[in-house]
Amino acid sequence: MKKFRLQNSGPYLVMAPGMIILLLFSIYPLIFLLKISFQDYSPISAVKPFVGLDNYVHLFQDRSFWNALRITAIFVASTVVLEFAIGLGLAIILNRLTVGQRIYQSILLLPIAMAPTVVGLMFRFMMNDQYGIMNYFMELFGMSRVAWLSNTSLALPALIFTDIWQWTPFMMIILLAGLKGIPDEPYEAANIDGASAWQAFRYVTIPQLSKIIYIALLLRTIDSLRIYDTIYMMTKGGPINVTSTLSWIVYDKGFKFLEFGYGAAICIILLIIVVSLLTFVLKKLDLFEVEDRP
Repeated sequence: MKKFRLQNSGPYLVMAPGMIILLLFSIYPLIFLLKISFQDYSPISAVKPFVGLDNYVHLFQDRSFWNALRITAIFVASTVVLEFAIGLGLAIILNRLTVGQRIYQSILLLPIAMAPTVVGLMFRFMMNDQYGIMNYFMELFGMSRVAWLSNTSLALPALIFTDIWQWTPFMMIILLAGLKGIPDEPYEAANIDGASAWQAFRYVTIPQLSKIIYIALLLRTIDSLRIYDTIYMMTKGGPINVTSTLSWIVYDKGFKFLEFGYGAAICIILLIIVVSLLTFVLKKLDLFEVEDRP
């Protein structure tokens, strides 16, 4: 074993600041979160007794948790699938443009330049049942006003629509970068073989984009799982908890009712879901495989 020498310490010194920041802002909070998930932890109580798995048992018996898990699954599945489909369509159109591509691209990217709180507030005003612009246009076409955010059947679709409006450009720009990286030769070979546009898309474009697609879907799924800002500005989890996601009930239980231990347990379950998704995608990308070296 080689002895540690000062002249060999350069890489460690360069890495040290980043590792210290990672330890302080990622690893320590995670350990603390795991610790309080096994406690009846409240900031207003000096005693924080260890309760073992009681928070987790209570969590799986709590109807609000299962409702939030169901709402989160619907929200994530709807937004990610629609954002991918629309984003891919826009990316293909932009990739084929020869004039004004950068201008259209800049315009389409405007929504992701806005803070989620601003977007939530903007759509809250637009969907207002009294003076919202969406109801104005509905009346203009002879339809009656709709209470978008106070109707239990429409509140979640309204939230999904808002998320799609803001984050579809994110999916679009990732897929557009992938499309620009595909060489022309496979398309030329497909054209010589007499492949139709659909066959070229299915057998050339999609396989070439597969890894980019996995990464884009993973990033949007993780981001959708932690949605909070837009919900706070638009619905605050209502009406009657129809827009109450896992991230929202963490805030609701932890900061409104000061049940920090219970909120931490929900965070751990959410973390397990995210890590499971990450592991699945990394395996699909073959990032866990180590090439054999002679």
